[in-house]
This record gives sequence, structure tokens and C-alpha cells, in this order.
Amino acid sequence: MTTQRAATREEEEHVAKFVRQLDLEPAGDDRFIGRADREHPEWNRVFGGLVLGQAAIAAGRTAPDPSMHSLHAYFLRGGTPDVPIEYKVERVRDGRTFTSRRVLASQNGVPICDSTMSFAHPEDGISHQDAMPDVPAPESLRDSRIEYPMEDGSLWPLGPVEWRVFVPYDYIAKPGEPATVHEWFRFRAPLPDDPVLHAAALSSCSDMGSLNGIERRYGWDGMSHHASASLDHAFWLHRPMRLDGWFLMVTDSPVAHAARALTLRQFYARDGTHIATMAQEAVVRRERSEAER
Repeated sequence: MTTQRAATREEEEHVAKFVRQLDLEPAGDDRFIGRADREHPEWNRVFGGLVLGQAAIAAGRTAPDPSMHSLHAYFLRGGTPDVPIEYKVERVRDGRTFTSRRVLASQNGVPICDSTMSFAHPEDGISHQDAMPDVPAPESLRDSRIEYPMEDGSLWPLGPVEWRVFVPYDYIAKPGEPATVHEWFRFRAPLPDDPVLHAAALSSCSDMGSLNGIERRYGWDGMSHHASASLDHAFWLHRPMRLDGWFLMVTDSPVAHAARALTLRQFYARDGTHIATMAQEAVVRRERSEAER
């Protein structure tokens, strides 16, 4: 197994900022406060993956066992950057094997995301999985921000996660080609040794680029970024995991109708172990013409 190269100071700072954003301030009575800084002046919505990650942290802080195995969430409204997010945890169930928590995220008293998390004590039982897709190793690819720069030739902003893909993100599958997106990813620096944080971080990553499968089928010409948004999100952790090293993310959109598209994702560790699965429905609308506005 390849050892991850040493991170630069800038990379460490971006990962540390990601960890700080997932962290929450206790506010008493199973309540927590999270924050979402405005990353870019033109962004006026909170990234849904950040809300998922913070909600997972809130639930994990109240669970007796940190082994989260599923998360189900409805995005009710777009969150506003620069406004604190309150997370109210409801202790739904504390069982011998399974623990359930409901987490309601609100801004200024208005709900923006309603989620439920389940935690499980480890136990022996059936175990199987399909094989990981046969894809080139991440070492044979380059960092996507370098391989596929912006139109003016400048690099995309550095973030906490490094992505390596086989074809550009804006590549549209040709007739007869599978419209599946394969991406290797890893955090640019190690995360702290906290199982709740690692589960929350992968929950957040599961929403990153979640419309890639739609883009592979249609491209973005004629589509409206402003009018496209996630509706609900389901995420399952099949095995205990740590976000150390490379992981493969496989994204596809098997069905869409009435401007609603389903995305399915599988996550594999470098050794081929299937560690997680995501399903999400999103509204994806076309740009309206001048006559329709």
C-alpha cells in the first residue's frame, strides 16, 4: 500500500479549516451551534454536505457508540452563509444494538434540514460485496485541479480534498458509453483520530459533486445551477472506516423524470472494500427562456 506523501503547510491548513467547520459549539440541552463561512462572495447557499457532516457530529456527540451506520436527511431550505446553524438532537432510541437520533438543523428558527442517524454496536453476521470496478490506480493520474484547470488556465482553488479523475468532469458520455463517473479522492492531510469525525467527513464528501452523474449524461449547457438543488440524501456506512489514503467514488444516475434525478454512489477503500453507499434525489431544472420568465 502506497504511503501518503507529506502534506504541505497550505494543505494542512485547508484540512484543519474543514475540521473546524465540522466542529460544533455545545449550546445545552442536546443543542449545538455550527457555522458555515462564505467561501466565495457569489455563493449564497450553505453546502448541503457541510450540514450533513455537522448533523452527524451533533448526533454522534449524544450516542453511546460512535459507529454510525446510516444517515437519512431531507433538505428543506437552502441555508444562508454567515448565519449560525442550530442543531437540536432528539434522542429517539437507545437500544442494545441500535441507537437512533433525529437532528433538526435551523437558522433563525427556520428549519433547513431534517435528518435521522442510526448507530450500531458491532456484531458478527453475514458479509458479502460485489467487486470494486477495475480502474487505473490513482498514481497514474494527476490532481484534477492541475490536470483540468479553469478556462483561463489558472488552477482551481485548493481545498481539503484531492480528486483524481479519468476524464474531465464536463465530458458527456457518448451513445453506448456508460454514464458513470469514477473518482479517486483523499484528504490532503491526516484527519484527527476521532471515529465520529471520520464518519461525518465521509458524510460530507458524499454530497460533493453529487450532480456529476447528471452532468455526464447531459452536460450543463441549458441547465440552471441556480434552480438545481438536493432534495433528500441517504448514506450508509457498511464497515468501520478511517479516511486515510485513497478511496474510489463511483457515481451514476440511473433514472430521472419531472426534473427530479436520482444519484447512486458507492465508496471503496484502496484495497477494494466497499465501505459506503449514497442515494440522493435532486431537482435539476433547465434554464428558462426570456419568454418563460
